[in-house]
Amino acid sequence: MSDAAPSTRRGRGTRAGLDTEAIVAAARGLDPDELTMQEVATALGVDRKALNHHVTDRESLLELLAIDAVRARFDAVDLDLGESWQDACRAYAENMWHSLVDTGQWLAYFRFTSPSDLALAGPAEVIAERMLAAGLDRVTVSRAMHLLVTICRGFAQDAVIGAREGGHPQIEALRATFAAERQGYPALRDLVDARVDDNGAAQFAFDLDAFIAAIERLAP
Repeated sequence: MSDAAPSTRRGRGTRAGLDTEAIVAAARGLDPDELTMQEVATALGVDRKALNHHVTDRESLLELLAIDAVRARFDAVDLDLGESWQDACRAYAENMWHSLVDTGQWLAYFRFTSPSDLALAGPAEVIAERMLAAGLDRVTVSRAMHLLVTICRGFAQDAVIGAREGGHPQIEALRATFAAERQGYPALRDLVDARVDDNGAAQFAFDLDAFIAAIERLAP
């Protein structure tokens, strides 16, 4: 008879004492580029298949971790949505932009899945209600909110890449191209030279103003 000590690895499924929060907590400090389901299972001391009762695959786990990172930043701010849909859009967009930037390496895996997953859903509901109350139709409100999120995410991605590469990726590429070309495109050269690098803050404010002005024109 063997005298070997019994394994401390727990079983599968709910009997392993797992839930989604425990899995996210175990994976939170790991490198997303090297993260595997097995690595998380090992950290938890469970069979890898036990994770599948709560998280279907690695991609789903990465999305949960990205949402967790955004929620941590978004929840930390006492968001003042003002009185109008314009106020709400500005506050929501500013906080979303900074929240996405703060996720850093997790940003690439952030997805909008369901309201139950996102701290962002509450303020978004306020924006939707106010836009509808202002007379905008449902399709316009849906498209407007999609555009607002797209603006925020795009700026966050540029900020994360810029921090890694030492400047706005597109602007720096244009500068290098024009420097190599040496001739032609005088208008574009002037525009690039006139641009002030402020980590995108001025451009973000400009885009947000343009967004609100455009939606205001669509209101009855």
